[in-house]
Amino acid sequence: AGVGRRLMAGENKRRSERVIPFVSDEEVVVIRRTGASPVLAKMLDLSEVGTLVYLIAEELPDAPGAASEIAVFHQKKVFDIPVTIVRRNGRLIAFEFANPSPEALRDVQGKLISMEIDWMRLSRRE
Repeated sequence: AGVGRRLMAGENKRRSERVIPFVSDEEVVVIRRTGASPVLAKMLDLSEVGTLVYLIAEELPDAPGAASEIAVFHQKKVFDIPVTIVRRNGRLIAFEFANPSPEALRDVQGKLISMEIDWMRLSRRE
């Protein structure tokens, strides 16, 4: 077991803690691209540096390195944050935040805190 744990620790390249969303109305994001229709996706996890989403219906033809913007719902408002595709595998797309404004970073941090609170509430019910 110790060998497996060491291998997994070496493979973990995340730069910040990630939180998985539990509240359904806050899981959907809109991917906006210049000159293209918006695309709906479900947020699978979020960190201070990026997010992993699953495309709900349409395909997103963009390749890694492509820039776009995502609209995220938090506390009865929508905030936009510029992103770049880091990796993709079918409908799964990993975005890295691309020079977000200080206000957008505060919104992300607020969303992370509220998601952690939701997770703690749900875990106490078990």
